[in-house]
This record gives sequence, C-alpha cells and structure tokens, in this order.
Amino acid sequence: MRARGLRAVVFAPLIKTAPPRSWRALDTALRGLCRYDAVVFASATAVDVFFDRAKTTMRKRPSPPPLTAAVGPATAKALARYGWKPSVVPEDARAEGLAAALRLPKGSRVLLPRAERGREILPRLLRKAGARVTLVTAYRTLADHDGRRALRQALSSGAQAVLFASPSAVESAACALGRERMKRAFLKIAAVAIGPTTASALQTCGVRPAAVSKRPDSESFALAASKALS
Repeated sequence: MRARGLRAVVFAPLIKTAPPRSWRALDTALRGLCRYDAVVFASATAVDVFFDRAKTTMRKRPSPPPLTAAVGPATAKALARYGWKPSVVPEDARAEGLAAALRLPKGSRVLLPRAERGREILPRLLRKAGARVTLVTAYRTLADHDGRRALRQALSSGAQAVLFASPSAVESAACALGRERMKRAFLKIAAVAIGPTTASALQTCGVRPAAVSKRPDSESFALAASKALS
C-alpha cells in the first residue's frame, strides 16, 4: 500500500483467532480423514489450523483426499505450503463460487473445517447438491480490542480510508463504533472491501463501499484503495 503512495498506513486488526472450545470434532475428523471424498477450505486460517492440529494429533502430515478445494488463491497458497494441491479453486472467490465449482457425486462425504460462526451458505449449497457435509470448528474469531481502539483513534485523527478484509472485521467495527456512528463516519471516509461478501457486510451496516477489490489478494486490495482515494 505504501508502494502505491498511501501514506501513514495504520494496521488495526479488528479480529483475532482463538482455538475452538474443544478439539474433539477436528481430531476425530483428522483420524478418519480417509473416509471423506473431499475436504473444502473456505479460508487460509482453516488450512493452517487443520495442518497444525494434524501434526499434534497424528504426528505426521495427512495425505490428501480424492478432492481438495480452496475458496480462493490465498487459501490455495496456504494448502501448497503443506504439499496439498487443490483440485478446485473457483474464479469467484466466495462460498457461492466454491459451491458452484464443486461438482461432486451425490452422497459424497465432505469435510468442512471452518470458523465457529462461519457462513451457512456453503454447507447449505453443498447439501442441496446432495453432499453429506461434516462441519468441524477449527478456530474461533474474536474481537481484537487493541485494534478497535486503533480504529477509533484513526477515525478521530482524520483517516481517509479504512480497508476491510473480511465480514468479521466489518462486524467488529460496527460493534466498536455503533451502527449509527459507523454510518456517519463513512459518509466522509472511504470504506474499501476486499471482495463482494465483505462489501455486502458493509452495506448491511448502512455503509456504501467506496471500492471493492476485484480479487482477494494484497495487490488488488491496494489498487482498490488507491483508486478510492484518487
């Protein structure tokens, strides 16, 4: 972002991850991984937790199932770090795009490691297509109170733009500011979304995104921010 001329960039993470309340479901899924026809990852965080826990539970890196899917390029890169090459990476890097790209035979057993409060659209669409989906909590998403304070300070100090990298970050900002204050603040400040799902979350809070990244990667995100401020 600084390379694109954006000055005084403040890093204010609004969310942080935490372990699940219990590892039992994920551990059981890892030990029985051979029973699944596919493993579907909707975030890079889910990938990292999946393999970190596999190292603890199985003492080795698990072998991939017949099909592995990643929601987008960042998630695919995370899988590649562990030696798994995803069979499916949709152009539309959303749960809807991932569900549309997966063409599984009816009755396929699908494992979906995800956040505790993950969006329900992906498992619902997969089940509608005939898949037998097992949801396991890999991590929880919590508010980062230091980041919330940094956001409030940045807004009070004349920030010109805020970049939102997930719907959870939008939700955290709304809790930190209050819906009405958030709507007023972003009448003068540009809200930039990393993708359409995050843009939709902003709109739900009454905020019109000034720009939406064409792809969910850092380069496209920075380009969207610079265009919003030009």
